[in-house]
Amino acid sequence: MAAQNITYLNPSNSFLFGHDIRTGHFSMRGCHFHSRYEIYYLVSGERFYFIHDRTYLVQKGDLVLISPYVIHKTVDTGKPHHERYLIEFDQRFVSNPIHNGLQSIETLFKNRHVIRLAPKDRHTIERIFENMLDEVQQKGLDYEVQLQSLLQQLLIYAARNLDLSDTRQQHISQTHAKVSEIVKYINTHYTEDLTLVSVAEQFEISHFYLSRLFKAVTGFAFIEYLNSIRIKEAQRLLRETNEKVQAIANAVGFVNQSHFGRIFKEITGTSPLQYRKELQKKKD
Repeated sequence: MAAQNITYLNPSNSFLFGHDIRTGHFSMRGCHFHSRYEIYYLVSGERFYFIHDRTYLVQKGDLVLISPYVIHKTVDTGKPHHERYLIEFDQRFVSNPIHNGLQSIETLFKNRHVIRLAPKDRHTIERIFENMLDEVQQKGLDYEVQLQSLLQQLLIYAARNLDLSDTRQQHISQTHAKVSEIVKYINTHYTEDLTLVSVAEQFEISHFYLSRLFKAVTGFAFIEYLNSIRIKEAQRLLRETNEKVQAIANAVGFVNQSHFGRIFKEITGTSPLQYRKELQKKKD
């Protein structure tokens, strides 16, 4: 597999821009969630995109919108080659002294994950992405200010002109619908003593079959997804409460604190205590 990749991350970590042209087959490795908003645009090819509790078929000209801390992953559909643009940003990057953030962010990310664009909208959206790519490559005078302006244009245009009504795509197949039910069950019961066997029994299927099915549809191994959900909630509790690490570990379904710490570091790259300390530094 060959790839042409351009990635820009600004010094404050509040904005990331990427343009990838991939030849051959490709699937994201591991779990993925983060504190920034994400906008994904597929220029060519097609992808399976797992978001929150279901898998979407994303095709050429589709715009994908993902809120912070939502688990997501792209998976190969069996058809090689694709090109995509990616933006990640947080509120700091689009805020200014006149208006503390844009109302269009709330509008855009509230209801829809995948938006199928009309040809005229594709042209406008792609032109904005192309201009961003030029700014990242050329890095001219005040290029980051221009990137802010282009992102604001993208958000405002999308909020004003795209159909953002909550008309979700149908499930790709009955199999995908079934796995979506299972994912929703895990999302609701992750604090309990869940195992592959217990969930398989809940849905009256073989745990061997569930293991294969879950991986094929979501791109995640069962335990990988379960741990991701638990750690995502643990991060929220570390951000929003003063609970001790042991209490948080128990609250999200871990009975052993050392195991919790090991899984937390595998997924986030840091320990629970260090994660909380870094958050405190940002507040200070």
